[in-house]
Amino acid sequence: MRTFIAVDFPPFMLERIAEITGFFKTLTSEKDLKWVETKNLHLTIKFLGEIDEQKAVQVKRTLPDALKDQHSFEIEISGLGMYPNRNKPRVIWLGITGADPLADIYDVMNSKLAKLEIQPEHRPFSPHLTIARIRKNTDYTTAQQIGKVLSKYQVDPLGTVTIAQVHFYQSVLTPSGPIYTRLHSIDLNQV
Repeated sequence: MRTFIAVDFPPFMLERIAEITGFFKTLTSEKDLKWVETKNLHLTIKFLGEIDEQKAVQVKRTLPDALKDQHSFEIEISGLGMYPNRNKPRVIWLGITGADPLADIYDVMNSKLAKLEIQPEHRPFSPHLTIARIRKNTDYTTAQQIGKVLSKYQVDPLGTVTIAQVHFYQSVLTPSGPIYTRLHSIDLNQV
């Protein structure tokens, strides 16, 4: 099964994000961009990839211990960016401020899950909220134009959200989009 560890956003924040993506959709062609459905928005902390059922059970057992010292925390969604850059965008994202606790969780996950033979990621953690991806069949010139158009806009802070849980998800890819199933949730210590 294809799996990842993530945090979710409350409905009020999803509504704010949907308003922004709704505006951006008016500036771009649907055939060139695949927008993430509002119900599927989450912030991935660690992508685990394909694991078997037994490994999923081990991950579920490991998460509470890995997160036992992590307190709930606040983050803010602010800013708009593109990976790898605005001249050759592949991913359109919203930025995250106050992300140090997310980076701490990421580091702990890499360490604890390596003991389960789940490979740690070697690239630095870059917290972001993916809102769209350039479709594979979109040509370079069109992608550049999308980057140019969207980079004219900035996203002011959307507000603060409290992160009080971390979730373990399964992702099933389908032609109509991914289907996410929550396999396990861990409450963070309340301050």
